[in-house]
Amino acid sequence: MIKGNRVYLVKPQKEDMPLLLEWRNNPDNRKYFREYKETNLEDQINWYENVMMKDSTWHHFIVKPIDNPIKNIGVVLLNHIHPIYRTGEFGITLGDPEYRGKGYGKDMLITLIKYGFDQLNLNRNWCEVYSNNEAIELYRKTGFKDEGIIRQTVFKDGEYLDSYILGMLKKDYESLYK
Repeated sequence: MIKGNRVYLVKPQKEDMPLLLEWRNNPDNRKYFREYKETNLEDQINWYENVMMKDSTWHHFIVKPIDNPIKNIGVVLLNHIHPIYRTGEFGITLGDPEYRGKGYGKDMLITLIKYGFDQLNLNRNWCEVYSNNEAIELYRKTGFKDEGIIRQTVFKDGEYLDSYILGMLKKDYESLYK
């Protein structure tokens, strides 16, 4: 268990897969994801067993609020972790809309990046964000810097979207959070 100011990050369990599937298939969430189609519970469980539990380059966590630790409100992950280059890509989904706009997403992100830099010894943490995603402002306010734009990289909801690449280096993290 990893403790933030407002949330805990805990390793997902097999019984969490139906809720993760629900969030993964929700069109309001999926419009921000690389994947474009719904999946099923069998594939979700296979993903849990073969990626979440076996692939050391992926670190997934269920998010629980400190004031209600039996409730699952989201999921965060670091993936594509490269042990030599010490880089990783983050993903964050605040699946429970009741908790949006109240500072939980920011604490989820800060707790995850602290884990990446302090526990995994990453030198660079980055993300790809589509131009339809308002969370890009949260990432910038948290200290991520714009590194580039990939134009018209995906087609979602009838339009082409750009991808923004944002990154944070360990030295940036240390100057902000140490």
